[in-house]
Amino acid sequence: MNISNFFSQYSTEAECRRFFKSRKEQAGIVCSTCGSLVHYWIEKESRWKCQYCGKSMSLKSGTVMEHSNLGYKVWLWGLYFMSLTKKGFSALEMQRLLNHSRYESIWLMMQKIRIMMGQRDEKYDLDGFIEMDEGFFEGHRKKDEEGLITKPAKELDRQVKAIVAVSTTPIVISKHKKGRPVTKPGYLKISIVESLCKTDIAYEAEKMLAKTADVTTDGKTSYRVLKGLCKNHRAIVVADKKEVSKIFPWVHTAISNAKKKILGLHHSVKNIYMQNYLNEFCYKFNRRYFGIKLFDRLILAALEKSCYGPIPKSE
Repeated sequence: MNISNFFSQYSTEAECRRFFKSRKEQAGIVCSTCGSLVHYWIEKESRWKCQYCGKSMSLKSGTVMEHSNLGYKVWLWGLYFMSLTKKGFSALEMQRLLNHSRYESIWLMMQKIRIMMGQRDEKYDLDGFIEMDEGFFEGHRKKDEEGLITKPAKELDRQVKAIVAVSTTPIVISKHKKGRPVTKPGYLKISIVESLCKTDIAYEAEKMLAKTADVTTDGKTSYRVLKGLCKNHRAIVVADKKEVSKIFPWVHTAISNAKKKILGLHHSVKNIYMQNYLNEFCYKFNRRYFGIKLFDRLILAALEKSCYGPIPKSE
């Protein structure tokens, strides 16, 4: 749906509310108490009621909008804007687009959507040929009591460590272009880790990879733990750094593009929120060919039960 049609069709709170009600009914309503699928709508209360146990359920219950005081129009437009471009928007830009008075409310809404994106991608494992490497993302730069930056830009305490994995598919020889990689990227996963020790790598790899995956990494000894977690693990020791981009073309491209997006759009992201922003990058990367269907997929994910703990307040 293009922008003009979207805004004309969903210009009021009532129309946005009807949209969510219709999509929720299509997805199916399940009673959280007895598990019944039979409900009826009470228009005056704007709630569904279970025909068997009598438990009522609001339109926001069991969705990413649960416990939110934002209107349906803000949520629908916010979801649409977040699916509109590959790069996305900052919270300040989103606040201006939605013409909302409170920055904190829009920031929290976007964080919930990013967490939801990550939960959606957790349902899928990477399979086939996998490139895996570690990435380092620049976190929030520390400041003193006077608000001055006291740490140089290249200090290690600014670096947020992550495990990055990309599935790849070989390109047919007749379609290969000279100077280009012999594979094409499939799906991407990025997970923040406390350290790059064997324990952390094994924990994240088990969540990322299918048992039948064929994984290629560099010669880092910590990756030896992958041997028992996937079908095959091949470690390549790269002596010449210029050859790294040829051996691991897509995982390094993904890391580079994620860094550019975060630094160019958000400028500075606190370490505790970095995973949320990487979730958004991966979600859009994995659905880069969806086009206008991306909004429908995002709505489907938003209406599913989202589980997340309290989000620390933005400062």
